[in-house]
Amino acid sequence: MIVYQLVSDDTPCLCEVCRVITLGLQGTDCVTWAEALQSENILTRLLWIIENALNPLLIERSVQFLLAIIESPQEVVSILLPSLIKLGLPNLLIKLLDFELGILMKERVTERYSVLEIILSTIEALSVIDDHSQELSSSKELVRLLCTLIKLPDKFEVANCCVSAAVLIANILSDAVDVALELSTDLSFIQGLLDIFPFTSDDIQASSALWTVLASILAKVEESEMMMSSLHKYVSLLVNNSDHIEDSLLDSQSVESHANMEPSISSFKPSAKTITLRKIINMLSYWTAAREENLDDGEDPNHEVEPIRECKENKENVHRLLECCRKYVQL
Repeated sequence: MIVYQLVSDDTPCLCEVCRVITLGLQGTDCVTWAEALQSENILTRLLWIIENALNPLLIERSVQFLLAIIESPQEVVSILLPSLIKLGLPNLLIKLLDFELGILMKERVTERYSVLEIILSTIEALSVIDDHSQELSSSKELVRLLCTLIKLPDKFEVANCCVSAAVLIANILSDAVDVALELSTDLSFIQGLLDIFPFTSDDIQASSALWTVLASILAKVEESEMMMSSLHKYVSLLVNNSDHIEDSLLDSQSVESHANMEPSISSFKPSAKTITLRKIINMLSYWTAAREENLDDGEDPNHEVEPIRECKENKENVHRLLECCRKYVQL
C-alpha cells in the first residue's frame, strides 16, 4: 500500500512515502521492500518524480531513496539497480546535478545546499560500483559539472559538495585516465583542488582522494619539455598555495602518528601523496636550476627572461616548499 502511494500527485504525501520507503530499505526487511518496488512501472514512476519535482524537499527525499537502494545489501542492489540503470538513472543524476549547479551559480539558496549534496553523494556511491561506474566515468558532461563546482571561488558554504566533487573526480580518473591529461593544463582546476584541502583536515579518505587527483594530473606535466613561462605558472600556483599543502601534510602526520599501526608490505608502496610530492620536488628543482642558469647566463634560452625575473622574490618561498616536500618524502 505504501509503495503504490508513489502514484500520488500530492507533494507532502510523496515526501513521506519516499522517507518511509528509504527507512524500509535501510532496515532488516529491505529485501521485502525491494521486491515490492521491482516493477518497472513503479521504478519508472520514481524516476519521473525525481526528474519533474520542483520542491527541494521532494527532490532531496526522492534522491535519498535512490541512495538507499545503491547502498543497500547486494541482494537489494541486484533486484533494483540494473532496472534503474536501464531506465536512465546515470543520465538523470547528471541532469539533476546540472540543474542544481545552475541555481547555485546564479544565487546561493541555503535550502538547496543539502539537495546538491545528496545528489553528489548518490553519484559518488554509484561511481564505485564496478558494473556501473563506466556509465559515469565516460560522461564528459559530468566531468565538466564537477570541474565547475571545484573551481568555485567561494567554497565555504558548499564545502562538503566541493569535497564530494573532488572524490568523484578521483573515482572517474581510475576509469578514464585520459581525463587527467585534459585537467593537467587547467590551472584554475588545480587551484580549486588546492582550495579544498582545508575542508578535508578531518577526513582522511577525502584528503587521500585529493592527493590521488593531484598525482594523476601532475604526472602529465612534463616540466623539462614546456616553455619556462608555462612552468612558471605551475610553480607560482604551487608556491602561492604552499600553506594548504603544508597544513595537509601536518594533518596527515598527526593522524599517522596516532594510528600506532605496524607497517605492512603494502605500506611500502608509495602513496598518491608521496608521488605528488616527488613530482612537486621535480618541478621546483627543475625551475630553480633553470632560473639559476638563466641568471648566470643572463639570457633565457627561450627568450623569456621576464617570467623568471618576476619570481626572484619568491626564491625563499620556493625553497621553503621544496624543503617541506623533501622532509615529508624522507619521513
